[in-house]
Amino acid sequence: MPASKPLALSAPDLIGPISILNEPVSGPRESRRSKNRPYSHAHFEIDVSTGAALRGDAPHLQEVERAMSQAQIAQVPDLMLLAAGTLHALSARRFRQVDHWEVSPGGWLPLPTAQGRRGSNEPVGHLLAVLEGEGASPLLKARSFAARLSDGQGHRIDVVVRRAQRRHTISLDLNGVWTRDTIHDLLGSLAQRVPVSQTTLTKFRYA
Repeated sequence: MPASKPLALSAPDLIGPISILNEPVSGPRESRRSKNRPYSHAHFEIDVSTGAALRGDAPHLQEVERAMSQAQIAQVPDLMLLAAGTLHALSARRFRQVDHWEVSPGGWLPLPTAQGRRGSNEPVGHLLAVLEGEGASPLLKARSFAARLSDGQGHRIDVVVRRAQRRHTISLDLNGVWTRDTIHDLLGSLAQRVPVSQTTLTKFRYA
């Protein structure tokens, strides 16, 4: 595991001097790595834009705003829109099983039922079910939203969406066996649905 300070990389392409997607294949022995060598863990810190940049006409955002409107909530918190966008992005990469989720303050949220919301088996649908039920109040007051998702094939993602004053960030912990291509596809899916301003790789471990 590299001991140097984290590399600030551009999103979603992750171009950097030494990154998961641009690894050295020559030079000192400790720096040479096969481009196809998989990873068992990678951690990313992601800065995002909020406000007008976050709000749009994407179907999953409209669903969240509709659920909030039905609950007579005038303004949807940016944290909830970011959480919905992040869940939608991960679901698009087959991470649809919610193993755990919680908010802080507020604690654990109820896990999805077998029936789901309106027949939906996606995390955004399950989140909307919470918003439409008794779990809406903790979500509206939350400063962070955390979830553990899996794809049923041995891959797991721990995601945390945080609000700190006017700044929002997303943390991703990828566990399992990941290649450069699967990581790139995942981060690309996120950048399509969330206004990513910068992605920083802070740790990784080879499989």
